[in-house]
Amino acid sequence: MLAASSVDAMLKTKNLVNGSLYTRINEAKDTHLITPEMADWADDVRLDANDSRHADLNQPHHTLQSAERAVEFAVALAEALFVLPARVQRGRRAAKGK
Repeated sequence: MLAASSVDAMLKTKNLVNGSLYTRINEAKDTHLITPEMADWADDVRLDANDSRHADLNQPHHTLQSAERAVEFAVALAEALFVLPARVQRGRRAAKGK
């Protein structure tokens, strides 16, 4: 659930603040902030987080594997939204300095 919250927070940092997390994921995809594949993965994390918030006698909690998938996506999203753009900017600045 916290990994989904971090995904939500990262999208809000990129000024995607309206509607539900589902809406923000689709807006990120539609504006090419993330790829369609990343959006599908984000939606999987969102749905897994929903499962743990609702009473389900068959699957009441996350498994270790579903938690690892959620954290893996959150890290990948952070890299795509923040780390990679910063690396590109540093590389471009370094290229201009030659």
